[in-house]
Amino acid sequence: MRYPQKIKRFPCALAVYLLAATCMLADEPPTPPESSSENQTGDVIHTIFEGRSPDKLVCDTTLRAMPDRSWVMVMLGGGDKEPSPRNRIFLSRSQDQGRTWSEMRPIDFGVKRTDPDRALVPTELMVHKGRCTLFFTTHDGRFGDARTWQAHSDDSCRTWSPMTPVPDPLHKACFVRNHIVTRDGRIMLPFQFYVGQRFPHNPRNGVLISDDDGETWSVHGWIRLTDDDNYRGWAENNIVELSDGRISMLIRADKLGGVLYRADSPDGGKTWPEFATKTDIPNPGSKATLYPLGGDRVAILHNPDPKQRNPLSLWISEDGMKTWPYRRVLVDTPGRLNYPDGFVSPDKRFLHFAFDDNRHRAVYVGARLPESK
Repeated sequence: MRYPQKIKRFPCALAVYLLAATCMLADEPPTPPESSSENQTGDVIHTIFEGRSPDKLVCDTTLRAMPDRSWVMVMLGGGDKEPSPRNRIFLSRSQDQGRTWSEMRPIDFGVKRTDPDRALVPTELMVHKGRCTLFFTTHDGRFGDARTWQAHSDDSCRTWSPMTPVPDPLHKACFVRNHIVTRDGRIMLPFQFYVGQRFPHNPRNGVLISDDDGETWSVHGWIRLTDDDNYRGWAENNIVELSDGRISMLIRADKLGGVLYRADSPDGGKTWPEFATKTDIPNPGSKATLYPLGGDRVAILHNPDPKQRNPLSLWISEDGMKTWPYRRVLVDTPGRLNYPDGFVSPDKRFLHFAFDDNRHRAVYVGARLPESK
């Protein structure tokens, strides 16, 4: 499918650029752009980037609003597949709320200069109190020898601090996922850790918690999907705080029944069950993302088909994820519609996100949200 927007391609020379993009906190909902990019539901869709071999890969698309009011999309690119020694992090910026996007630029913190075959994977871009923190993982190009890092930007992802390790034991074989800020001001980051020290062998899930704006972190939870130590599966997770203070986590569970799994912390993320349990939310083995809409109202972006990553849908729960009465297909073009990730506008009228279309096209969607009942 062709989405309205000029196609962008990677620069020919993959030099190291230490510049990044911005993730803006939009104070007002976007004015709908050209009529050709708005569908009958009021959703807005634009192509951010379309890849071409030998660098057509698009994966782990993450859209954030920046302190300087721009938007930034970071993604995994480089090469035609994942994993690959060519994999690295790329960033594009929009100054007009998703209508147009800058050329993709790589960010690699000098890793590629030291070891050109070292792969980089972005897993979360956190924007908190004017500071952007990029969490990413490096590996040997085959998911071995994995290490997890963080780097900070105080100018909306244009320049970066040196990368530093995520605290042990999570520095090895770990992905850090979408953060939340709880009502009492703590930052909480879900993690997926692999006991086998190689992706994706024997996962554990939990959260990192900081009560000092990210200066220090504590580790909570060691949640399993199965008691099989030989289980292999990507356990991408997302969390949300509910009205009673519980933290609820949904977890991808490959080959475990075609549904997402769930674990709840009754004490604000401090303690978790040993095992997650099945939900009735269909999932083919793909990343789903959660978005708090106030109280027990929660939105989820996901693939609600147990056999394929299609369609890409928006569901909304009004009762803390017990039921999902609102269900709407956002995109159902042919192929695999992967890894939606974004943010809710402050007025809660739009859910802005990016996804990868068949692993070679990055697409922006501004999905209109229904009014609260």
